[in-house]
Amino acid sequence: MSFSRRLKDKAGQVWEDGYNHPFVQGLGMGDMDKEKFKFYLLQDYQYLLQYAKVFAIAAAKSDTEELMTRFSTIQYNILTQEMDLHRDYMAGFGVSREQMLVAESSLYNRAYTANMLAIGQTGDLAEILSAVFPCAWTYADYAKRLKIKYADRLEGNFYRTWIENYAGDEYARSFEWFYYTLDELVSPMTAARRDKITKIFVSSVEFEYLFWDMSYKREMSYKA
Repeated sequence: MSFSRRLKDKAGQVWEDGYNHPFVQGLGMGDMDKEKFKFYLLQDYQYLLQYAKVFAIAAAKSDTEELMTRFSTIQYNILTQEMDLHRDYMAGFGVSREQMLVAESSLYNRAYTANMLAIGQTGDLAEILSAVFPCAWTYADYAKRLKIKYADRLEGNFYRTWIENYAGDEYARSFEWFYYTLDELVSPMTAARRDKITKIFVSSVEFEYLFWDMSYKREMSYKA
């Protein structure tokens, strides 16, 4: 198994804790408190705006046309397709795009995005990829597993669109290139450098867990 494919196992416990979190499982069962999901959507919208910036930084740091195109395309898809999914859901809650834009980011949200942006500014492409990779990979993995586990509950599930969007083959194919690109970038690296890349990846998986937990508790900070 390649270096990139092994990263999931390196984050083993927190990866599974994320999948088994009551917020994620609530999406599959369809009984997630909608106010918690609304909180998540508002926070995720703010997160995605910063997430998109990291891909812009990565594009600027790329040396090849292929990588520049890939990073730029992802940024575009975040700002259009993924944001559209959020806007559609929020419309159901009576929340406008303007309200989403001015929503305050939580402490956990700011910590996660500040970490990614800092790595974007100071790190190389391998470090940037390892920081942003967990977001897409966990969503795809969790959604696919939810779709299988709760197949008999999808009909009428308010969160069905969310699950099917991230469980789809098209979404998985959209980041398939991450694996071989990261493998190529780390191939000449020392064991110490690879260890750093791994730690960055695991930290982002931990932030993903904290995002689910924050949303479930609707916490803006440690004081709630």
